[in-house]
Formats: sequence, structure tokens, C-alpha cells
Amino acid sequence: MENKKGQIAIFVIIALIIVIALVVILLRPRLPLLQQSSLSPETYLKTCIEPSLKENLAILGNQGGYKNPEGFLEYKGEKIKYLCYTTENYKTCVVQQPAIKEQFEKDFSSLIKGRTEICVGELKKEYEKRGYDVNLGKTDSSVSINPGNIQFLVVAPITIKKESTQRFEKFELGFDSQFYDLLLIASSIIEFESSLGDSETTLYMQYYPDLKIEKTKLSDGSKVYKLTNVVSNDSFRFASKSLSWPPGYGV
Repeated sequence: MENKKGQIAIFVIIALIIVIALVVILLRPRLPLLQQSSLSPETYLKTCIEPSLKENLAILGNQGGYKNPEGFLEYKGEKIKYLCYTTENYKTCVVQQPAIKEQFEKDFSSLIKGRTEICVGELKKEYEKRGYDVNLGKTDSSVSINPGNIQFLVVAPITIKKESTQRFEKFELGFDSQFYDLLLIASSIIEFESSLGDSETTLYMQYYPDLKIEKTKLSDGSKVYKLTNVVSNDSFRFASKSLSWPPGYGV
């Protein structure tokens, strides 16, 4: 009997200890989880910018690298930039944009600029929520399309102060992308269009196993090229009109 009473007493003591421990844990002042974790400005900006980046890549890729294309083909209700064009029959086309990559980077930087400024502003607010004094300078950004990735440079001088002071001048964000190869291949196709009036797309697909090229010929002599990386799903579409024939004489 005494053993049983002793065991019961031990269980009661253990239960009381557990209850007291829970009360202490629950009542102890705690910082919000957000404040307990460290904030990486690069990760924050990348997460914030990435959805807009993908959206605008698709827009530019669908329109021949231009946000507002002029000299375009209207195809299925969409505008596709002529990257090589002539109005004359039996003549090869004239290259409309010899620097496709640079043009793409320029318009892409313009499209993503507004979102970048919003994300930098939200980063500032996030630091302020965590009790930092924040001083933010003028924001700027630029894009560089490289083999296998897109480098996005955000210039945003920001000083944060709490127990200590930190200063950031710029943030370099990298995103996986196969647009470099697509734009390089598009430039090569345009060279063939301007010199020979057409291109042999199967050669490119033999050399690039992840590449798919669709070439659609229209009745007015125009062609729509769509280049797709089947692994990343990046795609680039453009139009060309070269070595065309008068109506009724097409081959």
C-alpha cells in the first residue's frame, strides 16, 4: 500500500512539473517568429520579383523581344515583331534588329522596373517592422542575359540600424533561364533569312537536343518562328518576311 502511495505521489509531482513548465512557456514574452528569423535581403527581393520576372519574360518572348512592337505581324490576334522584313517580292529581307539580346535586355529592364521599386519598398517596410531604422536611397536596376541564367542587378543603397548598423549598396539576383541560347539561335536564323531567304531549322535541333523550332509559313510570304527549350519551357517567337512571291505565284 505504501509503495502505491509513493508511486502516486511521484506521478502527481511529475504532472505538476509538466503543468508548471507549460505555463512558464506559454506566458513567457516571445518575439514573433518573423523577428526571430534572420532576413536575407537578396532572398526577399528574389522571391518578390520572380513572379513578375517570369510574366514579363513570357510577354517579351511572345512578341519578338519588344514590349510595344512596331513593324509587326498580327497573328491570331497577337503582335509579333518582324526581325527581318521586306515589302519587295523576290528580295531577301532587311534585318530590323541586329542586336536582339541587347534589345530584349533593354525592354525587359523597363518592364520589371516598377515591380523592383515596389519590392525594395516592401523590403524597407519589413525591416521597419522588425524594429530597424531604415534609410533608403534611389533604386535602379538592370538585366543581363547570360548562358544558363539571367542576372538581375538591383541598385538600392539601404542602411539599417538597430543594435548595429549595416549598409547595402546593391543586390545581385540570379534566375535560371535558357533565353541566351534562344536569342542566339534567333539571331542566326535571321542571318539566313536576310542572306538566303529561308533557314534550315532541323540543323539547330540536331545541335541543341533540348530545342524545338516551329516554323509556320503564311500566305503573304511571312514566317512565324517559335523557339522553345523543352526542358525550361522558355520560348521566343518572331516573324520574318523574305524572298516572298506575288499572290498566286507562291511555291
